[in-house]
Amino acid sequence: MELLNRRTLLKTAAASGAAAALLPSLAHASASGTELFTSDEAGLLVDSTVILGEKSAVLIDAQFTAGNAGLLADMIAATGRTLESILITHIHPDHILGLPVLLDRFPQAKAYAQTDIQGILSQILGGMHGQIAGAAPAGVFADRFVVPEALSADHILLEGERIEILPPMAGDTALITPVHIPSLNTLIATDIAYIDTHLWMEEVAASGTDAWRASVETLRAIGAKTVIPGHRKTASPNDASVFDATIAYLDHWEKARAASANAEEFRAKLLVGTEDLGFAFAIDRGVAAAFPA
Repeated sequence: MELLNRRTLLKTAAASGAAAALLPSLAHASASGTELFTSDEAGLLVDSTVILGEKSAVLIDAQFTAGNAGLLADMIAATGRTLESILITHIHPDHILGLPVLLDRFPQAKAYAQTDIQGILSQILGGMHGQIAGAAPAGVFADRFVVPEALSADHILLEGERIEILPPMAGDTALITPVHIPSLNTLIATDIAYIDTHLWMEEVAASGTDAWRASVETLRAIGAKTVIPGHRKTASPNDASVFDATIAYLDHWEKARAASANAEEFRAKLLVGTEDLGFAFAIDRGVAAAFPA
């Protein structure tokens, strides 16, 4: 997703970002002891997961726009828990640019990212924020950025229970840290799995999908009952079907690409049967990467 500093995205965010604060919360409780917030289309349908202890909570991913991050903060406050930790799973801006909003609401919380991911963020986050927030109307994005601390451990503790931070693996970008909560039989697949949305293919268009597919099968083998993808619609399921949906889209992408001679043809084939999927912003970026001008 690189910097997501595209005019199309900024126009979309500007049109609906200011209104996001007026929208009802898009959160809903799962059956697993977590609460899930899914952003609107301007926020790219990103999932953030709140893992609930008796008195405390841990948040996985921090949203994109300030409006969606504010709604997420409202949801966390409504649980009555103290937010202790925020984990950023990878470098994409739609999972981190909302972090300052959350830290303003919960100043006691500590933000972390796995060491390799934190190292990249420390180098690129300032430029990322400047390009995206600087090109958008005031208030659409947070007015500053926060680099998470490096997390060298393979887990976070929540009231004595281990939240397992899995080793980085490939998905829609090279390094993504899924999260496994054994006590809840829950896996947060983040951007290794999608459902009911287009996939962000820009970063894998040149390298191919083999590494992504391998990550899907690694996560599937865990056998978690609840599986939370990185992007979905609010009514979409949170179970192992997200893996099937991801593989099906990757298959569709590769078949359409192999049968296309140019970008226009590829785009038309890619949209066959996928017209109702969310995160439409991803289509043109992926097509352009597959068939560079």
